[in-house]
Parts: sequence; structure tokens; C-alpha cells
Amino acid sequence: MLPLVMIPALCCDEGLYDDVKDSFAELVTTQITVPYEDSLAACVDKVLGAVDGDFIVMGTSFGGHVARETAFVAPERVKGLWIIGAGAGAVANPQLGFERSAKLRDGRADEVYRQFFQTITHLPGERGQEAADRFLAMARRADPQKVARQSDALAVRPDRWADLPKITCPSLLMWGVHDQFSPAADGLRMAGLIPHARYVEIAECGHLPSFETPEEVVEAGRHWLADLDI
Repeated sequence: MLPLVMIPALCCDEGLYDDVKDSFAELVTTQITVPYEDSLAACVDKVLGAVDGDFIVMGTSFGGHVARETAFVAPERVKGLWIIGAGAGAVANPQLGFERSAKLRDGRADEVYRQFFQTITHLPGERGQEAADRFLAMARRADPQKVARQSDALAVRPDRWADLPKITCPSLLMWGVHDQFSPAADGLRMAGLIPHARYVEIAECGHLPSFETPEEVVEAGRHWLADLDI
């Protein structure tokens, strides 16, 4: 079985996948990698160094950007790409990202976490508030200095829209309908540009499907993994 390398979102750790990681055991071997680097290129190097041979890569938000870059850098090794809530565009205002990084570094990390907390999940959803609470607890146990490095990497991420047709591996694009960080429309647009892509949209869900709607994540993920011709 191939490894499925899972890369969490900004401010998140391995706990982001607690509700789903064991549900693919007969299809893949799962491992979670959290790269704390100040560029996507360096994050990709961490991912490639953490796994041997061919693998499938999956990531949420920040992790999704790293996963996509990994597919560009090592197409011969990446046999499947699973992105959750990470559109292909560049940041509209990089300065806002660097201001977030500064807050993380100078003792105002909780301000950043609480801002995310208000919008990162679909609060009216069945698990919306619970998922937001779990996110905040997870963020507060992170090292803000390490998270700031990830924030720096996000602030200068490249625009990849024109490059998406170069992704040749099977891809799963998964979005919550109510994602306020990365619009679901971006996921659908990506699916139209990546040659072998499947798009899954989850109702009553925001930016963290593995917390908000784990059953839907597992069902869609299992179907896609089972269909991979590897």
C-alpha cells in the first residue's frame, strides 16, 4: 500500500485528522507531516524527506497549498493529490499575511487564533461550534513562532491557476459549501483545469471538513482512494 501523507492547516497539528485518519487503513498507510518552514518550497522538501518512494499527498488549507506544490515538484512520486480548501490563486494582499505573522511572533497569537475561530467553521452546522472549539484548543497548543513561519510561506504563495493542467495524477478537490477562507467556486474551477480531477462539495460545512463532517470526508476519500489505478 502507498502512504497517504496528510498535511494539516495553519495553526493545526496532527489532531486535525483524528476523526478520519484510521478510516483508510485497508487502502493506504497514513502518516501526518507538519512542515514549519517559511517558504512552500522548504515545506515541500520536508514532505519529500519524510516519506520514501511513491505516495499520495493530502492537505487542508495551508497543507493543501503544500500538497499541490509537492505534486508540481515531484510528479514522478506523487500518485494522487487530495486538496481540501486551498484555491490556486496568490494572496491578494501579502502585507496582511505578514501582519498576521508579526502578531504570532510578538505575543498576540491568541488574537490571530480568535479571529480564525469566528469564521473557520460553519457555526450553524451540526458540529460547527464544536469544531471551532476544537480548532481553538489545537491552535493554542501550537508554538506561535513555528506557525509564523507557515504564515510567511502563505503570504507569498504563487498564483498557480495557469499551471493546474500540468498536474497529471488523479486529484480529489474537497470543499465545504460555506468555506469563508477559500470559496468553493475555486475548488470547482480547479477541477475543470486539472485533467484527472474529482470535485466533492460538502453541505453545512466550512473550512475544516475533517472536524465538521468527518463521515462525508471518509466516504468521499475512500471512494476516491479505491478508484486510484495504482
